[in-house]
Amino acid sequence: MPQAETALPDLGFAIGLPPEKAIEYFEGKGYAIGFKWQDVWAEAHARAFTVAGVTKLDVLQDIRGELDALLKNGGTLQEFKNNLIPTLKQKGWWGKGQIVDETSGEVIGKRLNPRRLETIFRTNMQSAYSAGRYQEHLASAGSRPWWEYVAVLDNRTRPRHRTLAGKIFRYDDPFWRSFYPPNGWNCRCRVRTRSQRDIERKELATSSSEGRMGETEQLIDKKGTTRKVPSYTTPSGEVFTADAGFGYNPGRAAYQPELDKYHPDTARQYVKGTLTGPAFADWYRGLDGAVGKLRQAMPSASSRELTAATREQLAVGQRYPVAILSPEYQTLLRAETQTVWLSDDTLSKQLVAREGQDIGLADYWRVQDVIERAQLIVQDGEQSLVFVQQGDRVYHAAVKSTKTGKATFLTSFRESNRDAAEAAMKRGTVVKNDLIRK
Repeated sequence: MPQAETALPDLGFAIGLPPEKAIEYFEGKGYAIGFKWQDVWAEAHARAFTVAGVTKLDVLQDIRGELDALLKNGGTLQEFKNNLIPTLKQKGWWGKGQIVDETSGEVIGKRLNPRRLETIFRTNMQSAYSAGRYQEHLASAGSRPWWEYVAVLDNRTRPRHRTLAGKIFRYDDPFWRSFYPPNGWNCRCRVRTRSQRDIERKELATSSSEGRMGETEQLIDKKGTTRKVPSYTTPSGEVFTADAGFGYNPGRAAYQPELDKYHPDTARQYVKGTLTGPAFADWYRGLDGAVGKLRQAMPSASSRELTAATREQLAVGQRYPVAILSPEYQTLLRAETQTVWLSDDTLSKQLVAREGQDIGLADYWRVQDVIERAQLIVQDGEQSLVFVQQGDRVYHAAVKSTKTGKATFLTSFRESNRDAAEAAMKRGTVVKNDLIRK
């Protein structure tokens, strides 16, 4: 049945939400490209904006721009369609069927239609408002520590969602890491906060997910593909899972990522979304600007002095994930973590020492690719690996794990050449060498 045109605040879980939180969540996303919706999975959506089948970045930017405008200014689904359809028609992305490259004959995308635009609209608005509401709920957890799962109990309610209606868990219960709504396409569930006084005065029953959280295989496509997803077993024995592609908390995933608990593919997508988003760009440009100002103020300073001055001026201890390691590389590094971090200390050193290097913000988006497609890999010490990738440019990335193996960092990222590659081979043990043959 067609749904009536509604303005954004009519979304049930958005009532009373200061829109700034939803906007902050949405604006914090970068981009990811996937041909199928399964290609960008669950938590990756918290940091990466994507539309299944849209493989052109400019078209993704057009869609995102309209959603962003509606979040900031208000608007309806019909306005979203009216604003976007002319652009999609002009670029050949509107209508039915697939888009085929005229030269290669390769299928490069899937056109958009009214039904898909509605799904894009509602899913993105749901997630944005949910993430914002989660942050609001966390802020009041001291006085309202109990959270109640609220489902709309009518004939459209999914039976699995109905089983959770009225269940009350503490705000820090693991249940909310996976099942803070939405838990599916067009899910209307939300969360109501409760004080301890509410619980006692109304004699409300509370629950704990201890011993009830687990994982189960879920079918994610018509080909029979399955994937492990979070599950919750109710006291009556029913197993709850969210719809495929959900089962994660947008607000928590965006601000408190546990990348080592993510499937590697999901974690890589999350990292890509983070690196192409505004927060990383602001951080990079802030450090770059600080180095530039110090270089002007201290024209005769050495690289070491400039690095020390930058560290002192910006001693915030901030870091960003830049890559996800394969199990093979984790073993070589004796690392307990799959996540590779870039610290502000390392980045400031890189910015100070980049004389003659044409390494910029966008190059850091390629760290994952350099690691995965390196033609030369050298073990440089017990817990350090050097990766060299040759393409249009030659990149040199060094990754090192801490002594305990509990953290792994990118320690160097720069342009490379034959001399640098040979020097790396002399220092360490060659693991792979398809770049330079003896």
